[in-house]
This record gives sequence, structure tokens and C-alpha cells, in this order.
Amino acid sequence: MQNKTRCQSQDRQDPLFTMAEFDRFLLTRKAMKWVAVAVAVIVLTGAAADKGHEAQETEKQSETVKSNEQRRPPNIVILVADDLGIGDLGCYGNNTLKTPNIDSLAKGGMQLTHHLAAAGLCSPSRAALLTGRYPARYGMVGQKNTPSVIVQVASKVGLPSEEITLAEALAAANYTTAAVGKWHLGSGCGLLGKGCLAAQQHGFHHFFGLPLTLLNEYASTQPFFYFPCDGSDPFYQILLTVAVVSVVTLWWQCGRHPLLLFICFCVLSTVFSITWFFYTHYGFHTNKWWKVSPWMNRHLNNILIEDGVVLQQPVILEGLSQQLASHSVGLIAKYARDEQPFFLYHSFAHVHTPMFTVPQMAGRSAQGRYGDNVEEMDAALGEILAALHEHNLEDNTIVYFVSDHGAHLEAIDEDGQRSGGYNGLFKGGKGMGAAEGGIRVPGIYRWPGHILAGVKVDAPTSLLDTLPTILELAGLPPLHELLPHLPYRELDGMSITDVLTKNAHAPSRTLIHHCDRNIHALRFIYEENVFKMHLAGNKWKPGSTQCGWGSNVMCSCYDVEDYSQEPRLYNLRQDPYEDSPIPVGSSKYNQIVGIMLQFLAEWQARVSYPPSMLSSVSDTALSPWLQPFRIPS
Repeated sequence: MQNKTRCQSQDRQDPLFTMAEFDRFLLTRKAMKWVAVAVAVIVLTGAAADKGHEAQETEKQSETVKSNEQRRPPNIVILVADDLGIGDLGCYGNNTLKTPNIDSLAKGGMQLTHHLAAAGLCSPSRAALLTGRYPARYGMVGQKNTPSVIVQVASKVGLPSEEITLAEALAAANYTTAAVGKWHLGSGCGLLGKGCLAAQQHGFHHFFGLPLTLLNEYASTQPFFYFPCDGSDPFYQILLTVAVVSVVTLWWQCGRHPLLLFICFCVLSTVFSITWFFYTHYGFHTNKWWKVSPWMNRHLNNILIEDGVVLQQPVILEGLSQQLASHSVGLIAKYARDEQPFFLYHSFAHVHTPMFTVPQMAGRSAQGRYGDNVEEMDAALGEILAALHEHNLEDNTIVYFVSDHGAHLEAIDEDGQRSGGYNGLFKGGKGMGAAEGGIRVPGIYRWPGHILAGVKVDAPTSLLDTLPTILELAGLPPLHELLPHLPYRELDGMSITDVLTKNAHAPSRTLIHHCDRNIHALRFIYEENVFKMHLAGNKWKPGSTQCGWGSNVMCSCYDVEDYSQEPRLYNLRQDPYEDSPIPVGSSKYNQIVGIMLQFLAEWQARVSYPPSMLSSVSDTALSPWLQPFRIPS
């Protein structure tokens, strides 16, 4: 007890702090604590303010980007296949070929199942796509005893400069425009092959590709010095005989006069060489006067150019599809950084003959070389779509995929393997101006958030509709308002924007189906009704809807059955494959045929077609002085 008291007493007597000092200590600690808190609050408040400011700036920039994207017109990408049949794609019912990228495009957009080419051949169909006008209006079609398409790089024929293209319209609306791949609308080469600007003469700022098209002769190995002595062509035996007799006679007559002998020999050699050259390498002596030899086609027409400069001559076909796709991918990456929108027109070389595929894709399809080409084209299309996705452009890009016309049914290679496609159950194919299989083509539009996705539409539409439709979708005025300084051009196509965005009825109208300059059929569209009236029919081989077999075999526009006195009428809603014509003399027949014949009479009275530009031998044939060449670096 005492000890405890003592201890307590000592504690009280020897404190470490007095009460006053302890109170000051506590106050000091509290003050320091509050100071630290205050400092922390100030620091955190400042940091939060900085972060808030940064967030506001980021949000503001994001809103600005979004606002710019909303204000910026949509980019436009048109993808054109060559000779592709409507039955060659998975999304159109083919279960033997793999086309995942085109099928995916169809799922994300609107698939047109009654989409129509304006012609059954390349040049006129592509001209119609870009101008919205029938090519017969400006003579870019064949006529009897002429070619039906442009056949030479070094020629003067091509899309007339007076025709306004979609590229020109979009360039006027501040779009950057580029064409990649096959052109086939005239090269525009000047003297010595200068200025072969091709697409750049029609509104495109840049062109990379083939000024002409693919030809079977590009795979030929025929040499320049071709002189068969096997008797297959008597001309060469006659020429050789005359040459030998002439030389012997010349030696007999002038052998004692060396100078005269030399001069006469040079003249004789020149005459025989020129005769041999024109007979071997030109077709002037045949009914196909526009033709040239396989060697000339391979070395003069098979060229790859970029903005007028020849890059390859002849073109290496294996890898061409990848080369074209890679160029378009590079353009997309470049244009993605620009403020202005772009229009890319990518025209595939596939699936036109000859068939060629890179080794790693050869033999992969279930349909031989043709199937390999279809799948290689699909892979190239996938690269282009992937580039749009990579650069965050797909939501603000209108994509339109189409074939220029139906598949070439007659095409077959020398080894017997088919090199033409499949047009489903539609009759006929390439080169047949009114046959449904030659003009019914795959067509897919995609623009996320604007064009209905995952929808199949059977409304009749046409490649002619491309120009007015794209302008309206992009929010641009009609052509005559966009280019008021140019003469007014009546369009044959109509905007199908309501079809694409609202699944509305197709525009009521009558479409004309030409074969060269000749009108072979009319299609009358009124709300849900679609009638087709044939004025001529192809002479198909028995049991088929084609005109034989061969890589260069096609039906003629002139060797046809004439139905003009008693047209054949089909209700395409009830009979899409044209199996059962409406009976002649029935009330329905008389009513519809009467309407369509009246339209035809009024059309022909109002619209006169000029002669074919391909009828001029001097303009159409290969002119050596216009031929471009690759200059070795």
C-alpha cells in the first residue's frame, strides 16, 4: 500500500510534460495533422481538377470527332466482279463454293435478288453503271459486223467525254476518287502512247489497273515469228512458194548486177515481211477485222498502268488479284487520314477468263479453276472490307457489290474444264442481251444504320440506278444541280434509296434490254407486278440455254428468233424462270403487250441511237502509234 502510494506519488512529482506543455503538444499535433489534411485536400483537389479538365478535353475531342463524322458525307466503295454468275455465291444459294466475305457483306446489308445489268457484256454494262444511261444512247455498243466491246488499248474508242460519270459528280462534291482494277472503257492514249489516263479522263483522280480487260490470249505462248508449215493455213505455203520463186527469178535476172540485186532483194523482203506481218498479227482479212494475234494481245493489250505510266507489260497474272486488293487497301489507309470523303471503284479481274490463281489457293475449291477464282476474289474483297473496319470507316461507308453481267456459260478450257460460272435457274448467260441469266446479277448494298441489314429484296433494280442512288444516299443534290454548268443529261436509272432504307416498292417504270444496239426485250414494273416482253430470242443448242462450247463462243445478237410480230410475255412474279409464256390473245396479254409496245414506239420516236463507235475501223483497230510501252527503269 505504501509502496503503491509512493510510486503514484513519484509519477505525479516527475511528469514528462506539464499539463500546459502537454496541451500545447496536442494542439501542435492536431495543427500538423490538419495542415497535412489541408495540404492533401489541396493536392487531391488540384489533381482531380486536372483529371476533370483532361476528361472534359477528351470528351470534347470525342464529341468533336463524332460531330465531324456525323457532318462528313459517307465514303463510297463500289466492288465490281467480272462475269460472275448469280448462282456462284453462297448467299445466293451456292453450297459448293466458299464465299464467306461476300456472304458476310450480305448479312450486314441488303441483298438484291432481282438486280439487273444494263447489258450482257463488259464495256456497255460498266458504262451504264457509271453514267446511269443506256450505252446505246452514246454509241458505246456494237452493231452487226463490229466488235461488241472495246478490244484494243491503242485505239481511239472509249466512253465519250460528254457523258457525266458518278466519279465526276462526286469529285464536284469534294470527294477524292480512285479506280482500281479493270477499266475497259477506253484508254485515251495519245501519240506514242502518251497520256493513257483512262479513268482519270472521267472524274477519277487516280487509276491503277488494267486499261482493257483479261483475254484468253494472255496465257498464249505463240511466238511473234509465227510461220506454220504444217499445212494448217495454206497462206503460209503460198507466201513461202512465191518468196522462193521471186528470189530465184531475181537472182537469174539481176545476178550480174550486185547493187541492183541488193536493192531489189530489200524491196522484195520488205513487201513479203509486211504481208506476213499483217496476215499473222491483224485480222483485216477475216470477218473479225478488229482481231489481233495472240502475241499482240499478250504483249500490247496485257498491261498494268498507274496514272498513265506502264508498270508491267505483259502483266503477271498470278498474284494480280492480290496486287489490286493491296493497292485498294493502301488507298483506304491513306484516305482514312484525310478530312474529305472518298470514292473507291474497285473492279476485280476475276472471274473473267483466263483462269489464274496463286499457288496457295489453287485446287482448294470444289469447282476447279473457276471455283478457285471465285474464292480468290472473295478473299480479295475480304481484305478491302477488313481495311474499312481497321480504320473505323465501315459505319460511314456505303459499300456496293455487283457483277457486271451474268456468267459465261459456254466458256471451257482446252483440257475440257469449265471456266464459266452458274446463273442459277435463269436461262442464258453472258452476251445475251435479254436472256435473264445474262443480266440477272448479284447486288448487295451495305451502310450500317442506314440501309436495312440482313434483308433480301426481290424488287426489280438495275445497275443504271447506281448514280442517282449513291447521290441521294450521300445527301447530295441530283446530277443537274450538282453540275449546273454542264448540259442536262437525262438519266435512265432511278434512285432506289427507299427500297434500300425502307424496303419500299421498286420504282414503277419500263426497263429496256439491249443486245448491242438492238432492243430484245422490255420489262414493265408497276408496284408488285413485273412483266417481261421478248422481241427476240437466242438460238440455243437443243436441251440447253447456251450457244455451244468454247472459250470464245457466245450467242450472237443477230442470229436470233424474231418475236416482234408476236412478242413473248412472261409474268416474272409467277414465273421467274420464264417457263410458261402468257397465252397470246388473252386479255392480260393484250393489255400488257399493248402498254409495252406503246412505250417502245414513244421511246424510239423520242430517242435516236447514234451509230456504234466501234464501227469505225480506224478508231477501233489497234493503232501502233498510240501504243503505250513500259520504259525500263
